[in-house]
Amino acid sequence: MKKLLSLALVLALLALVFGCKSAPEEPKGSLEVEGMAYPPKVLEHKNSALGGDPPDWAFLDMEELEALDKYADFYVFKFDQIGENLEGVKAWTRSFVAATEVSRIVSTRVMSKFAGAQVGDRDMVETYMEEVAKVLSVAQYSGARRAGDFWVLQQTFTDKGEPDKRIYRYWLLYTVPREQIEDAIERALNEEDQKNKPKTEEEKVARDRVKELFDEGL
Repeated sequence: MKKLLSLALVLALLALVFGCKSAPEEPKGSLEVEGMAYPPKVLEHKNSALGGDPPDWAFLDMEELEALDKYADFYVFKFDQIGENLEGVKAWTRSFVAATEVSRIVSTRVMSKFAGAQVGDRDMVETYMEEVAKVLSVAQYSGARRAGDFWVLQQTFTDKGEPDKRIYRYWLLYTVPREQIEDAIERALNEEDQKNKPKTEEEKVARDRVKELFDEGL
């Protein structure tokens, strides 16, 4: 009787052990697979009626354009807007976006160059540069010129590949003579010097280093 009980107990233990080993593992989680993306299809563009190609500048960013010999004497600004009405998106980009964004981009690039430069004690010139950036953010550049524009008409699709909207994507290229922007930066630096004179010799030295930085342009 004891042998039978012992045998039953051993079998129960073996069943428990092998049962645990053969039990399926808990799922560790899974990633939800997104539906296939359907990129927009170009139906027409500005030069397609005459069999022309898109301009080279449409494929380059602003820094790449400024590196070209063609724009050696200019800073280049490229704007990109979308809309369902071509004339509407053109008018918006030309009259509002270009008018406000040139100054904002100049201001942003000035602060970005300052942030990446070694000018000594930043605490001494941080507020100084913030005020300079404010002046530049509303500056006007009479030499700003439209250097080109381009548009494409795109058919967009839903996640299921069904036609959705037709939209125009519009690019506008502007140039401003380097001299105008660099003169504006110099004026802004000097004006801030006059309004808020440096309080110590160390602060003056820090400001002088900033001015030397922007002697090289943006």
